[in-house]
Amino acid sequence: VSVLDRGFIFGDGIYEVVPVYRGNAFRMAEHLDRLDRSLAALRIAQPFDRAGWIDLIEQLLARSNLDTCIVYLQVTRGVAKRDH
Repeated sequence: VSVLDRGFIFGDGIYEVVPVYRGNAFRMAEHLDRLDRSLAALRIAQPFDRAGWIDLIEQLLARSNLDTCIVYLQVTRGVAKRDH
C-alpha cells in the first residue's frame, strides 16, 4: 500500500469481512451486497464485478489451505493528487 493512498492517510475506504466455515464463504451474497452499497455511498469505483470478487475470494481460499478463517476485503480510493 502506498503511503499516499487515501485509505492509509484518511481512512477513505471501506472494508468487508467474510467469514469462512469449512471452506465455504458464509452469506457471500449478503456481504457482496453490502460491499456494493458501501462503495456506492462513498462513490468509490467498484474494482471487480460480483463474479470477479467471488473468483478472487475463491483463489485466496484455495491458496491459503484454510477451511475456517475470515477474508478481510478493503477497498480505498487509492492515491490521489493533493493540491492544497
